[in-house]
Amino acid sequence: MQYHSQASVRKRLDYYYRAVNAVILNRQNPTTGLIPASVAVTTHGDYRDAWVRDNVYSIMAVFGLALAYRRVDDDEGRAYELEHAVVKLMRGLLFCMMRQAPKIERFKKTQGLNDCLHAKYSTATGDTVVGDSEWGHLQIDATSLFLLALAQMTASGMLIIYTTDEVDFIQNLVFYIERAYRTPDYGIWERGNKINHGEPELNSSSIGMAVAALQAINGINLFGSKGGPSSVIHVLPDEITRNYTTLHSALPRESNSKEIDAALLSVIGFPAFAVGDAKLVERTRNEIIEKLGGKYGCKRFLRDGHQTVLENNTRLHYDAHELMIFEDIECEWPLFFTYFILDGLFSENEHQVEEYRAKLEPLIIDSATLLDFGQFLSDTMSESDDGRGLKTPTSPGFATPSSNSDGKQPEHIPLIPELYYVPHHLVDAEKNNNHSQARIANDNLPLVWANSLHTLGNLIYENLLSVAEIDPLGRRFNACKTKPNDTVVQVVLLAEDTNLQSMLNMYGLETQTMDQVHPITVSHPQGLKEVYSALGQNAKLGLSGRPKRPVGSLGTCRLYRVQGHLYAFTPHFMDNEEFYLTSDNDYLISIFEQELVFVRQYWAYPGRPTMVVLLTHAMLGGLTKSRSFPSRTEAEAQRLTTWRKASLGSSPAKDNKRNLLNFFMTLRSGVVNNVRVRLGRLSEMVNTSNIQSLDFLVTKKDINWLEILRGAADRRKRRLARKLGLNEKQTQATTPGGSGSKTPGHHRWSMRRQNSVVGSLYSFASLVTPAMNELENGESYFGISHSQAASESISGPTSPRASSSSEKFTEPYTSQRRPSKKDHTKGFKLKNHEEPLLSGRKGASGVSGILIPDLAILEISDASEALDRAFPPGEEDDSDESSPDGNMESLGLTLGDPSSMEAAQTMLSLSVNLYDQIDLLQYLLSCQDAEYVVPNLDATVGTLLAEVYFKSLQLKLWSIVRQAAGLLDKVVNSLTINITDLVIRQKQVTIGSGPDEHFITSPLGPDVLSRMIYDGNFDDVREGPVVQEVLIYLGSFIRADPDMFKGIMRLRTHFLIIALREEISRLNSCDETDAVEHLMQLSPFELKSLLGTVLSGPTLSANATNTLLRNQSSGRLSPTMSGRRYSNTPSLGEGGESNISMSASSGPMSQGAPIPNMGKNSSLVAIKVQSGGYHSGSFSKILINESTISVSSRGINMVVIDPVQGVLIETVSFDTHISEDESDDLARLVDWLQPGMIVICSAKDDCYEHLTPAARLALKQLGSKRVDDLRYRDSWCLIGEKGIEPDTALEAHKAYMDGPTAVLEKTFDLNQYKAKVDDPGVFPSQSAIAAFVPNTSGRWLRRRKNDGSLNRVPDKFYPRVWRILSRSAGFRIGSHHLPRDPIISEKTPEEFNFALAVENFLGVIPDPAERQIAVETLMVIAKIEDRNPGMEVQPEVIDLPMIMREAMSKFWTKWVVNGPGGRGQGIPGASGTATHVEGLRMHLGLGEVGFDQHERLARRMFYDLPQEGKEGTFAYLARAALKLLPYSIDLE
Repeated sequence: MQYHSQASVRKRLDYYYRAVNAVILNRQNPTTGLIPASVAVTTHGDYRDAWVRDNVYSIMAVFGLALAYRRVDDDEGRAYELEHAVVKLMRGLLFCMMRQAPKIERFKKTQGLNDCLHAKYSTATGDTVVGDSEWGHLQIDATSLFLLALAQMTASGMLIIYTTDEVDFIQNLVFYIERAYRTPDYGIWERGNKINHGEPELNSSSIGMAVAALQAINGINLFGSKGGPSSVIHVLPDEITRNYTTLHSALPRESNSKEIDAALLSVIGFPAFAVGDAKLVERTRNEIIEKLGGKYGCKRFLRDGHQTVLENNTRLHYDAHELMIFEDIECEWPLFFTYFILDGLFSENEHQVEEYRAKLEPLIIDSATLLDFGQFLSDTMSESDDGRGLKTPTSPGFATPSSNSDGKQPEHIPLIPELYYVPHHLVDAEKNNNHSQARIANDNLPLVWANSLHTLGNLIYENLLSVAEIDPLGRRFNACKTKPNDTVVQVVLLAEDTNLQSMLNMYGLETQTMDQVHPITVSHPQGLKEVYSALGQNAKLGLSGRPKRPVGSLGTCRLYRVQGHLYAFTPHFMDNEEFYLTSDNDYLISIFEQELVFVRQYWAYPGRPTMVVLLTHAMLGGLTKSRSFPSRTEAEAQRLTTWRKASLGSSPAKDNKRNLLNFFMTLRSGVVNNVRVRLGRLSEMVNTSNIQSLDFLVTKKDINWLEILRGAADRRKRRLARKLGLNEKQTQATTPGGSGSKTPGHHRWSMRRQNSVVGSLYSFASLVTPAMNELENGESYFGISHSQAASESISGPTSPRASSSSEKFTEPYTSQRRPSKKDHTKGFKLKNHEEPLLSGRKGASGVSGILIPDLAILEISDASEALDRAFPPGEEDDSDESSPDGNMESLGLTLGDPSSMEAAQTMLSLSVNLYDQIDLLQYLLSCQDAEYVVPNLDATVGTLLAEVYFKSLQLKLWSIVRQAAGLLDKVVNSLTINITDLVIRQKQVTIGSGPDEHFITSPLGPDVLSRMIYDGNFDDVREGPVVQEVLIYLGSFIRADPDMFKGIMRLRTHFLIIALREEISRLNSCDETDAVEHLMQLSPFELKSLLGTVLSGPTLSANATNTLLRNQSSGRLSPTMSGRRYSNTPSLGEGGESNISMSASSGPMSQGAPIPNMGKNSSLVAIKVQSGGYHSGSFSKILINESTISVSSRGINMVVIDPVQGVLIETVSFDTHISEDESDDLARLVDWLQPGMIVICSAKDDCYEHLTPAARLALKQLGSKRVDDLRYRDSWCLIGEKGIEPDTALEAHKAYMDGPTAVLEKTFDLNQYKAKVDDPGVFPSQSAIAAFVPNTSGRWLRRRKNDGSLNRVPDKFYPRVWRILSRSAGFRIGSHHLPRDPIISEKTPEEFNFALAVENFLGVIPDPAERQIAVETLMVIAKIEDRNPGMEVQPEVIDLPMIMREAMSKFWTKWVVNGPGGRGQGIPGASGTATHVEGLRMHLGLGEVGFDQHERLARRMFYDLPQEGKEGTFAYLARAALKLLPYSIDLE
């Protein structure tokens, strides 16, 4: 509506002035300024108190009207009057809260329910009206709404805050709400869980309002244009982002017990506008309309019994079974129509505005029809305002009342009731036909909150007020973003000193030192945390300021100015003071990439983010540029390649550093992981950086901020140097062996990792198949049983030091000399770690020698020099000295038994092996405490443990690192943050197993988490640190890619570790005991990558190609594993180094891609290959079955076929023209391949320039002879096999000017390869399975195992289960029962708590794959009902295992008993079913082939079937369900 004349505008404003006075301001207390929620006192409560939320909403209309009066020439002072009415109310609320300042101080530390601000106060005095525990006071949304309104009002020009004390209090209110994302509260309806039994929840409406408040008040000067730095409110950007991401991950869900809530209208629209995703806004709005909308308003949430006629008013809570009686008769609130109107006005959606104005109009009650409303009217309200009679624009249709006794006409003021309810006599009719019956308004009239929003909407609708005036901060534009953030991240690299700077310059990486960035000061992020603790400090109010929590990446990507001086801070994730993760450079790279993506995605501030990275010698020191081996003989190259087989890397520690260097080098390209970056000097970045003022520090006299900011880095260095009382320069920072050159794995397993009946020194029974996973026959699903493991003694085979015949070469440590055994680094108490190195030269008889890492040297020298020192020409190592700790295996130790204390201490003082040292220390710790002093070493057990932790960390011996960390009870700082990131996204986390399994559904503090981890009685002390790693990686994954967790509700860390163990066991064909040890030896990055593979879900069963993964941004190489491993092939390095180091951006591993153009029954593979060098066309062509393989890059292009599995497992290129690293990568790949694998190679352009002897030797293992004849830019191709003799492969070579090679052609019959690996005496061999039974070569079995460990379910699984459960009497699994009631009575289909109940029920199945079959069974039952609407399950208990067993029996009978396809086909020459069965017995060596005799085998085979298709699990489960379930059929 548009008013054109000034008079008509004044007339409408005067009308609204009288209406606002009558309904709102007449109720405002003259002393406190507070407004009661209502004047009603009903059976449902006393509404005369002043609620914070209601007061803020009630004053919105007054605020809007004051702004509208500003537009006109107001000579009556109404604008001033209304503005100050607003100020008085806001200050009244401020005073009420300031009187509770001690509560805020406590709440910042505890987040306790009794330490929070009160939700309501006395209207007359501002005092509290109920006790701390007598009301659901914790309502984050109310405090947030106050701050949001304060920000908007201050931005509009109103001055509400007067003193710096008040500024400090407001700043502390920011701290009060900034952790809303992890603080369960009672929410907008003051009840928490919908049962109202006093349990708070994480509410999206509270988090959303907190997001809006934090965003709005950030940077607001509360003193307005006249304020200075001390009156500005600061909000750290990471706190905003954490709340923001939590909100977006939770919507449209409100909480665990409320799947949707109409209160979210205030979050997606006015006043919060907190959601930045327009599609999510639309989805949430539509869900509210669909599930909660009605004729009289919206329901608050489903099954809301408040003020219904069936509600029991004698108690506040509900019984679980009674919630269902409120379904379809929940009260409807007209209030929410006002939100829809405002939302339409702000989004300029005229259709929505008109629709909801029309819906609201008949619900409004005209004040003139109320006999007792006159008491609220003033005499000035008697005249008609618009000359149109007795109706107002918002209340047409009301009858004209008769004149008052004094002749004045009553004012027509629209009044909105609180709610409409269904009367008792219409309840049944309403339930039978929803929205069909008339409802009645309750006695609470008007709801001032609703009337205020309605008036505000009318002011905007009539163009008396614009949306820009009521929203001066522009929050309405939040959801209008059309494209994602594409911020450029500025990166500044600083070198620790000039030596490191010079070395990096040699590689072309430009850096600066601390001195060179002057006058800008670069400090540790600890300094930023400390100075921010002064923010909001106020001694008079007893407020301490911001809690000392770490500042995140967004905060450290700003520059800070204090009194004109600039400060920069290094990112917190680069700090490795407390935990070992960032000591792994590959892991650091993955975190760096994720942080770049995070900063790019959530940067919403002026200027660009600037990330300042400090590079240290520990990260990059000791790298050398040259890696050529010009003088290598073939024997030496063979030795180098043999060593690589042990560690799958030329030098893990060296490559670890090189990978980090390569990553920083790629920053120069301008794009990393799809993030635009700019690398440069810090001084060049200042003008385009975001600069935040810290000038508030000047007024803080209690903190020496200058010393903190300028001394943070120096103090950190001193603090690191004080650790252990050690000089870091006298210690070995790294060794070339890194994580690969460990003590051989079988030594560790045989001596230390076996279980013992009497109690072993070290046990990992919790990671070897737990008792709860054992099946009825006593055999574990995952592998060996407890009895088998327990039967092995702690004393295993002799130490590898005593037997050298089977040892391989380990990489020599860099050393200028070979110290004696007595020599050890000054400052350490224990002797240095020594590695066994076995001589393998001709003429030697396996005499072992000892190579000792020099802890005083940080440099990693060239591998060739190391080999020369290890094997000097013409020198034989005749040392036959035995190891000083060689009797370790004969020392029987039992944890807690002090009888061997003296011998253990003696052995500890002599030991030169970290593995033995950590075992001995664990034994001593079990007998004494950490303060016990070891006499021989004059040091406490705790100090010695810290020393071993430090040494093993530098040596990258990750198993020892984890063992030491577990014994030291180390807890990573960010653990609480990562768990919070999981639970706020509705993921339940568990720690431990069996009866000691702890369930985490809400954020916890570090102390509680530490007790859960280290009081969990893990059999393997290393499991505690690994659990922390898993939780950190899960948090990292869910932040970076939430879709990875689709369908996963519960994350059980113990079962995740078992899934990791299973993956290693599958990849390496090793038993679970070895797999656990391999798992513990993985570096943090490898463990994270493996966990990412397990989490990859549905892709595990896809036919994706296994490739040698290359991270293009960092140059890292990461070979994935084939699905097939032979038992005689070492799967890990002899020292325990894993071969499954995967790139962070690699994606999931898989079983391989299908060979192209393979016929259904064909086993033939036709291969063609041709090569052209640079002068011969520069091409590489590889065709398989006439299909071109898309791999054609400079260097050697390689395709690998696994003939047994019948899949392509590698398509990769090695640019051996440009880099020897590429040659080494090629050698590693060939080493990794299994004998018999088919390899096609083709050179393009040039492959000679940096083709090393090791690479040539590797190609000879494929049958090549002409590789020695290769020269610059020659043409060369080959079709070979791993393990065949040289000169037996099909090979072609042409000189560089002689043109391309001839086309090589060869056809392979894969059946011949399969026959070689099949054992006809064992059922089922691989070919037998392929011949008789449908299978997926283990892909679906693997997927089901992993999905079961992850508790992954399909989309819409829980609502479907709810529907099935609502029609049946319950579900049964063995002795466990999930009843229909009260589950269905209490919980709604999409309620999170219902999903948890289903998860608890399915959790009784110990076998992860079987759990997934149970999930599929429920989905099949749901699909049967979906596709057959007339069929419903009778109300009987559904026995899931019975249906599953019937399906498996049908499968076995069809494919094994009756033959393939059920046609009786069998062995060639036989006919008929009986003949088939007999032939099967003869061919497979079976006795009986019945299902009962081979049920375990049938289960495994059934679990490997795909879901879909005629022979999928769905088909068999559907037949079983139709046979066993009692269906009723409605033919109509």
